[in-house]
Amino acid sequence: MEIEVREANLDDFEKIKPIHKEVHDLHTKGRPDKYKPTKSTLDKDYYKGLVESKESRVYVIEHTGEVIAFTFLSKQETPDRETIVKNEYVFMEDFGVSNYFRENGLGKMLFNKAIEFTKEIGATSLELGVWEFNETAIKFYESMGMKTQARKMEYIFD
Repeated sequence: MEIEVREANLDDFEKIKPIHKEVHDLHTKGRPDKYKPTKSTLDKDYYKGLVESKESRVYVIEHTGEVIAFTFLSKQETPDRETIVKNEYVFMEDFGVSNYFRENGLGKMLFNKAIEFTKEIGATSLELGVWEFNETAIKFYESMGMKTQARKMEYIFD
């Protein structure tokens, strides 16, 4: 399979939208109490801000002109407080591989691009959030060397 991993541009917005929706639909199914079904899941201004900022990156994997995977990354820093060690980190805002192209090593390629960006900007870590229901994603991130940093818990009232 011939593929290209590259930095995205504004023209990739429409190409990313179908995969972004696949990821959203997975979350809608897994947590219908948190996510609503919708036709449009990606905000153009948000995407434009990521693409145009020096503090963020959008990477895509392209196959025969079709975007088949993407990730949104943004540089963050901890609050400047006396009790917290100040550092900069990269937060993976979004990550998705088209259903048709999963299990081909594309996620690993894209994740490695995220690691490369994190090192390039001198951040101390790459961080992300993942829902507990998404066991496939958790296993993937663990296979890439990630560890659980904190746990967000809830008590749901009926």
